[in-house]
Amino acid sequence: MTIRSTFLPLLFSGLVGCSAEPRHAPPSAEFLIASGDSTFWVRSGSDGVRVRRSPILLTRYGGKFYELYVADDDRSFFDAVFIGQRIYRRDLVTGDSLAIFLDPTVPKFASAYAAAHPDERPLAPSEEGSDSPHAVATSETEILDVFGPYLTYEHHTDVDIVNGEDAHTTRRGVVDIARATTASLASIFGASVAARVAAEGRRALDRTIDSVRRARGARARRAAEAIEAFTFDSASFELADDRGRPVVAFVVPGRGERAGGLALPLPPVTAAGLEWWEDVRPVLPSPSADGDEWRGQTYDVLARYDSTGERLTLVLRDTAKREFSLGRLPAPARRVYRLDRPSLDSVERRALARAFDESVRYSDEARTAVAPPARPRIVPAVYAPRSSSRPRSRTR
Repeated sequence: MTIRSTFLPLLFSGLVGCSAEPRHAPPSAEFLIASGDSTFWVRSGSDGVRVRRSPILLTRYGGKFYELYVADDDRSFFDAVFIGQRIYRRDLVTGDSLAIFLDPTVPKFASAYAAAHPDERPLAPSEEGSDSPHAVATSETEILDVFGPYLTYEHHTDVDIVNGEDAHTTRRGVVDIARATTASLASIFGASVAARVAAEGRRALDRTIDSVRRARGARARRAAEAIEAFTFDSASFELADDRGRPVVAFVVPGRGERAGGLALPLPPVTAAGLEWWEDVRPVLPSPSADGDEWRGQTYDVLARYDSTGERLTLVLRDTAKREFSLGRLPAPARRVYRLDRPSLDSVERRALARAFDESVRYSDEARTAVAPPARPRIVPAVYAPRSSSRPRSRTR
């Protein structure tokens, strides 16, 4: 997909109020909306509406914007594939990047292989490895969502060593972006709330296990055999938003031959919103009759979904309740950052424009900017067997 690097008028029908006569100009507005796999920079006023689209994923906390992205960490040899992924935070103003999530699994196996094979050297970026490597340790990391200073990721690891380890895991976790560390329930919500949420998660798993054990039939027997391989892990969870309230959704990793690589999602548990959540809440959508909305003092932003749920119509509504259709965007709409209240200063504006310009050069080989998928990749463990792992091709 080619990303346009300049502001262009939206080539969509609309830009008029729902009451066709007389015509009115859309309200003066400037905001970012994270929708689908992209971020859109929207400006409107008496001269119409202009928009830029970029594949970057942004978050804002402490009054500053940061870009979040995932990059490969390739440590492969000719006869061994070791490819992990890291999550980075980039300060838009300074341009400095910091790794905030480091996968420990792949580097561990790469170091062990290097020590056992001192005569081998790592492959250069342009070199090809063996078609049938004897050792494979790979991981994939997806950014699922972000709420101010906290990022939720899904981490999937495959290890396949000839005459050695064969393991597959899927789990989720949360990163404290500001501190570049793994966030625990206690560090996010405090000890008492964390204890309550974890206890409710354990009870939810117990209820699930009891339900599976009581089921009858051949499929139920297979499920009962697999369910024993799931052990509650209070560190495997994601943050989510439920109508403006923070919730915790635990994902129980499966282990062993039957459940390795699978994960069992549990029902979300409501947590307490703290000061950091109050800063996040205004950028999150509120449900409306036909979609989502973000209300403001001088204009509202509306997202109205089509029947498929894959596209939405972006609408501005002024203080007189006139509506202006701005066009269609990919769904879902997740966050709106207003740039006019408070107004973006000149330094931040230049930094944001530079980030949009630089995103034109992004590629799968050099850098992957990952936006949250519409539906996270989780396989209910008791229903779907996992296929055997195959080596993943190297990124060049």
